[in-house]
Amino acid sequence: MAWSAILRSIFAAAISVGVLAAVASPAQAQWPRDDRFFFLRDPFRPGIQAPFNSFPREVRPPRPAEIGPPPEPEGGTIYGSSEAADKHRATQATHYVIVIGDSLADQLAQGLADAFFEERPEIAIAKKTRGSSGLVRADFYDWPAQLPALLENEKANAIVVMLGTNDRQVLRDQAGQHEFRTDRWRELYVQRVDAMIAAARAKGVPVIVVGQPSMQNARLHADLPYINEILRERAQALGAIYVDIWDGFVNEAEAFVFMGPALDGQIRRLRMGDGVHFSRAGARKVAHYVERDLIRLFDQGPRGPVVPREGPEVAPSGRPIAGPVLPLTQPSGPVGQLAGGETPKNASADAMATRVLVEGMPTEPVGGRADDFRWPRSAVTVAPQEGSAQKLALPNATPAAPTAARAAPPASSSAASAAANETAQKSPAPLPTVITPSKNGPQIITVPEANRAR
Repeated sequence: MAWSAILRSIFAAAISVGVLAAVASPAQAQWPRDDRFFFLRDPFRPGIQAPFNSFPREVRPPRPAEIGPPPEPEGGTIYGSSEAADKHRATQATHYVIVIGDSLADQLAQGLADAFFEERPEIAIAKKTRGSSGLVRADFYDWPAQLPALLENEKANAIVVMLGTNDRQVLRDQAGQHEFRTDRWRELYVQRVDAMIAAARAKGVPVIVVGQPSMQNARLHADLPYINEILRERAQALGAIYVDIWDGFVNEAEAFVFMGPALDGQIRRLRMGDGVHFSRAGARKVAHYVERDLIRLFDQGPRGPVVPREGPEVAPSGRPIAGPVLPLTQPSGPVGQLAGGETPKNASADAMATRVLVEGMPTEPVGGRADDFRWPRSAVTVAPQEGSAQKLALPNATPAAPTAARAAPPASSSAASAAANETAQKSPAPLPTVITPSKNGPQIITVPEANRAR
């Protein structure tokens, strides 16, 4: 009895070991041996890594990459001088633009280089900028005094100036300090703006003064229009070109904006996080305001005349390179006397045309037509019927002279005119006639003398 119980226990243990071995084989095949992570091993089955989850689960698809703005396109190159542009450019430039000013002018120079990179590669952009500079702190950097030396050896066809962001400060002179917006401050600032523009114009090329944009700082945003007003006034007074960029960086409420429409038609970030400087798209937008005036200035030269040419240029093959350039602001055709003006002495104008077009008198009315408003009604000429001309007169109408006699042109002599009048008086007045409907069509009936209305 005892032996049978022991045998049954041994047999049950053997069956249990077999079942465990059958279960362990698939697990060992599913989770291969990995001795690198010892803390994940199954303590009961050495060499078999314990799974994180023994139940299969759906594999999560990889998270798509975040869609960001497209990469910045390859832009143009700005140079430190026109000499450096000639040295490093693959082709020789024909126009040189010198940009002077603070750090915002530095970004403007990059925007101009990007603007002319593909469309106008013959234009080279060189910069002479100094960060944190302005016209108030002459002790930090004196632009009117430094400009002659900076521009002395430069090739320049136009000079672009962008200064004023750092000028909302106290101005000092021999009399002391003067607060911003005071009368003395404005007087001194006008003198420094005039000196800066005069130093740039001494180069003998057009000067473009660029206004300041809106700012995130509330006080700076409120004060910059005051500086822009002075820049505009002095630029126009000294013959420079003023470019206003304020509206491009504010919303409908005249408030500062970080995001706005870019040149590609998309809403992009235009300003940096400091609320002062421009992004790449913002710098390109500022340059768009300036490049219009630069292209207009350069196209007035030999590259693009605005007057009509005598004829189209002809290529060696005989085919015209381009048609004639026609100005949109000037008359391109022959200019002569307008209708209604004084008739030239050597012109033989028709009498009726002179009466109507020059003197402004109406034409003679034709009897029976809709525009004949004479009263009483005159005789009406009807279509000939069976080879005879008939006349139609309305009842109670006053007999009139024949149309042929009225429409006859004036005689060249007085004798002929008198004879025509005598003939018209002797001719008997035609009897009145009426048109009556009938089965065979309208009939013309002459009214007898006895039935005429008295």
